[in-house]
Amino acid sequence: MCRCADEEGSCDRHAKLDLAEVVRACRDRLPALTSAQSRAVEAIALCRTASLGGHANECDHCGHVELSYNSCRHRACPKCQSLEQARWLEAQRATVLPGVEYHHVIFTIPAVLHPIFLGNPTACYDLLFASVSETLQEVAANPDRLGARIGLTTVLHTWTQTLLFHPHVHCIVAGGGLAWGEKEWISCKPGFFLPVRVLSTVFRAKLLEKLQRSFGGESQSMLDQAAKKEWVVYCKPPVAGAEQVLSYLGRYTHRIAISNSRLLSMQDGRVTFTYRDRADGNRPKTMTLDADQFLRRFLLHVLPDGFVRIRHYGFMANCVRREKVALCRSLLGAVTQPVQKPEKPSWQELLLTLTGKDPSACPCCKLGRMVKKYVLPPLVAPRPFSSRAKSP
Repeated sequence: MCRCADEEGSCDRHAKLDLAEVVRACRDRLPALTSAQSRAVEAIALCRTASLGGHANECDHCGHVELSYNSCRHRACPKCQSLEQARWLEAQRATVLPGVEYHHVIFTIPAVLHPIFLGNPTACYDLLFASVSETLQEVAANPDRLGARIGLTTVLHTWTQTLLFHPHVHCIVAGGGLAWGEKEWISCKPGFFLPVRVLSTVFRAKLLEKLQRSFGGESQSMLDQAAKKEWVVYCKPPVAGAEQVLSYLGRYTHRIAISNSRLLSMQDGRVTFTYRDRADGNRPKTMTLDADQFLRRFLLHVLPDGFVRIRHYGFMANCVRREKVALCRSLLGAVTQPVQKPEKPSWQELLLTLTGKDPSACPCCKLGRMVKKYVLPPLVAPRPFSSRAKSP
């Protein structure tokens, strides 16, 4: 696998087209952007270019020189997510419970509510997270269902394969939880978590109630229409085992709306990309859009500044996670190792883990090591977008 593999395991460096090329070609034709979208456009356009500076590496054996430019590290940039994902997953390794099935539950909202979410993204996404977490914890706590306090990790996605707006939350939930009094671990039935029809009904009631309090009045007709629809909650087959769970988590936590590996070409102002058509057996197909339209669709999925898209609840909540996970492991009979804060691996170590290739090895002679010789300062300051930006 190439050292520049993206979050879907594909190579951005050798992709046929780079999202940054589309951004650079269209950025001056974009309509008014939010401040978050402006920063995303600027970061993607400059990522791994001389504009951000970098350093020169020289082989200590053959003298081969390579220039490496700095990454933007923006969360909407398809080049910058693999290492961030690896760092995050390494931090989650100690929280995976041994011998426990993990369930993947997806909560979606009907399309009639999309205008409310587009007009009020921060508030609506917060309400969506709250409704999802409350639904899962409330239903799981019911003695007629599981009767336990569960732990879950939630991730917000806002896109379809064709970049249309489609907010939904992915939840990775341990298949069981702490009994009241926290003296016992209660396991789910093998292969089954909670009834999705019940989850759907409770979720609909909770989110509509929260939206009613915040956006009633002019949005009332949309809320009334949504109340008449059946909402979709889907539970995928469970996974078990630490490595399988971490691998599964990695598919969702740092994914962005589209990776470079899906981009095929940009010709005559039109971008062609691949997608999987879920309505047709998940078959791979291609779609071509005007470059401006393609980029406008992509920018719909840039989250507001400072918005946290990965959240933890129940015994996985940040404030209690270390203590409660240790308790869960004890109740499960797992050997509990002394908790030590691990040293953060370097990006070279993470890249070696991800790809199996040592980035410090000389690509020319294969014998020497690439050693940093000097720093390349940034060429230009980022171009301001404030004159065209609007508040979210």
